Amino acid sequence: MKDFRSVADGVAEEIAAGRLKGGERLPPQREFARIHAIADSTAARVYQELARRGLTVGQVGRGTFVTDAPGAPAPAPALSEPADSRIDLELNHPV
Repeated sequence: MKDFRSVADGVAEEIAAGRLKGGERLPPQREFARIHAIADSTAARVYQELARRGLTVGQVGRGTFVTDAPGAPAPAPALSEPADSRIDLELNHPV
């Protein structure tokens, strides 16, 4: 059984070596899972990890693409995602 991080590391190495170039489309997750002999859920985690690293970007209805600038910072977290720093509510009181 393969760990999703090891598969993501393999794809990251392909990007770093130039075998996957910026703008190149990755296969759909199900096809990626079949190619790498992993579960569909593991493929989804691999794609999430690659996006977290800033190596890929997903476009709804179009697919997942290798970013033009590998290693670029990942997009800012959505409001529903936990923040890295503490939120100060000390002044949160009725007027």
